Amino acid sequence: MSNRKILLNQITLYFVVFIGLAFTYTQVIPFLTYVGYTPVERGMILSAIAVVAIVGQFYVGYLCDKYNTIKKFYNILTVFYVISNALMFAYTENNFFIHLLLVALTGGLFRVVAGLLETWTIETNEYMKNHFGTIRAFGAIGWAIGSPLTSAIINRFGYSAIGFAFAIIILISHVISYTLPDAHKIEKNTNLRIVDIKVLLQNKNYVKLVVMLIFVNIVFTADMFTVIDKIIHIGGTNDEIAFKWSFQAVTELPLFFMGFYLLKKFNANRLLIFSIVMFLIRFLLYTVAITPMQIILISGMQSVTFPLLMIAQKVLIADESPANLQSTGQMFALSLYVGLSALITPVLSGFLVEMFGYDITLLIMTLSLLIPLWLAISYLRSTKHA
Repeated sequence: MSNRKILLNQITLYFVVFIGLAFTYTQVIPFLTYVGYTPVERGMILSAIAVVAIVGQFYVGYLCDKYNTIKKFYNILTVFYVISNALMFAYTENNFFIHLLLVALTGGLFRVVAGLLETWTIETNEYMKNHFGTIRAFGAIGWAIGSPLTSAIINRFGYSAIGFAFAIIILISHVISYTLPDAHKIEKNTNLRIVDIKVLLQNKNYVKLVVMLIFVNIVFTADMFTVIDKIIHIGGTNDEIAFKWSFQAVTELPLFFMGFYLLKKFNANRLLIFSIVMFLIRFLLYTVAITPMQIILISGMQSVTFPLLMIAQKVLIADESPANLQSTGQMFALSLYVGLSALITPVLSGFLVEMFGYDITLLIMTLSLLIPLWLAISYLRSTKHA
């Protein structure tokens, strides 16, 4: 299959899958609020996502390298994802432990499946890796369509209808994935052992990069949880929350499409530093916002934050991972910088909001970005002299 054909099919897959991902993720906080949980309870439930995400991303990445396939694990895990998602939205009684389990499974599988999809693209071949930004842009388009569609489905049919809608999307994605080649793996990789991860941890630049990304993603995760909670707190509606998700997804498109050019022009290190600075400004503005519409407009800074962060972190992790540990390198890093942020942010945010309110909490998040900014500059200097 030609690279152009693979690229077109990858674009189609991302578009379809991200419509479905929006179904399962954009209304989780409004759903938990609807069921009747407090900010602290929601924080505890959402933090449970990290347990599944950390273990799942790490172990699935290892299995992908061991068995030389990503495609098969993607298709298997999406089936479990459909089941857990349907059960989560179907159960609307206030039962903390049941929702703790169902949200953990659904949210954890969301992160594992999204991570697998992106790793699959990066590892298909060099052409797909270089055009990852363009491919991911169509995921953003799918997300932009899926977010308001989710709200419309809930308003018309209730939360339980999300399970059926997501199942249809995943069925379509399986048909598309059948036409795509699997990730390119090196030969004789079946003897890979978990202890081989020490090779990754012995690389100081890999470790520095992961620590830096953990700090950035703790704050980025606050946009999904704390900022959404603030919108609800100041009187925002489900439709406004859906519009925020959709609006910021649309703003991502230009820089995703320009990803290949930006990588060649500025390199991934500089893109990462710039994105952190823009995140700092964005969260400072969230701190002083007083209406849902102001927050929605500020979320437009997604255009110069998330696309650059996404492209830079994928490329840099790939560059710091050995050829026989590409999936492990990506998924292990993802389990830490996404998994730990999913664990820390909801609990920390819920605690800080209870003590200081939303504005001070967001200000603390803003100032914490000075740590990854310093690490990013240090990483740039160390790689210059490597």
